[in-house]
Amino acid sequence: MFAGYFGRRRFKSILAVFLGFLVLIALLYKTPKQEHQLYTESPRPIQIQKTPSPPLAPIKKRPGVMSLIEFKNSPYLVFRSLPTNFIPIMILSKAANIEVRDAIRRTWGFYRSYRNDTLRMKVFFLVGTDDFMTHRILTEQNVFDDVIQITVPDMYSFSAYKELSAMVWVRSYLPDIPFYIKTEDDVIINMKILVDRLLPMIESIANQKLIVGWFASENVVPRGSYQKFIDAVMTQTNGEVPYAMSLLYAVTAIGADRMIDTISKIEHIDYPGDPFVTGILRDAAEVQITNLSRSPENFKYELANGGCRRAFEKNHNLLMCTSSLHVGPIVSMMEYFEAWNVLIGQPQP
Repeated sequence: MFAGYFGRRRFKSILAVFLGFLVLIALLYKTPKQEHQLYTESPRPIQIQKTPSPPLAPIKKRPGVMSLIEFKNSPYLVFRSLPTNFIPIMILSKAANIEVRDAIRRTWGFYRSYRNDTLRMKVFFLVGTDDFMTHRILTEQNVFDDVIQITVPDMYSFSAYKELSAMVWVRSYLPDIPFYIKTEDDVIINMKILVDRLLPMIESIANQKLIVGWFASENVVPRGSYQKFIDAVMTQTNGEVPYAMSLLYAVTAIGADRMIDTISKIEHIDYPGDPFVTGILRDAAEVQITNLSRSPENFKYELANGGCRRAFEKNHNLLMCTSSLHVGPIVSMMEYFEAWNVLIGQPQP
């Protein structure tokens, strides 16, 4: 009897101890979880420090137009060996037009004396940069001393820079020259008319701030839209700024110096085109014009675009004529030689 009673009592005690142990374990397991939940629900505030904004960087100023123009002359061009009585003819040419330059050297651009050996006319070719022509230009410079490469691409958008480069090069390397003549490689010049009639007129006014060329509206060569007017260098005008036909014009040294000084005050040329140098820049620099279309000498030219032989045969008093290069790829180099043979009086086949 007592054995059964004490057995049941011992079992209850063990069961109570076991249940108490389970409750203790449950409490120990639940407490960290609740604390974790409380911590998650109420996180400690995080202090965020605001980083001060860096100061605004100053707007970078463009280096200016003049800093874009650099020259690479022929290593065999020795300026001190040039005669004092010579006039440079600056010819704008594309780097790829090597054969055209050779045709000019062998025809109207041949380095020779005039006026009983008292005057020399020397041509210089200004070519732009062309990655595919770099080696050929270097070779040409090693053979001839008349090729000047400028750091401007051979693109129409940079034509004003090339026109300006001719002026800067002359005033930098030939400071004693009273004036220079600018033309292009698609032009064939009648050197007899230029030396006998045009040069005396320019020489008589070379001490003035002038550009000599064709300025009348009927002499404008259509080339599309031109650049915007630049407020930094423009004087008060109505937009009617006359500019010279780009095929041929002359600039006096005094006029060139005024324009170079003016262009040094602007950062870049917007939408450049042919009229910039002889129109916008000239007007801003207060350089005057001498209009060949109103000259009593009645200078004539013809846009023959490949028919220069017939043009010179018809009129021996033409000052210049354009080859087929003026309107597209050159048709034949013989255009230059045939026209030149007419000018020097050689019989034609």
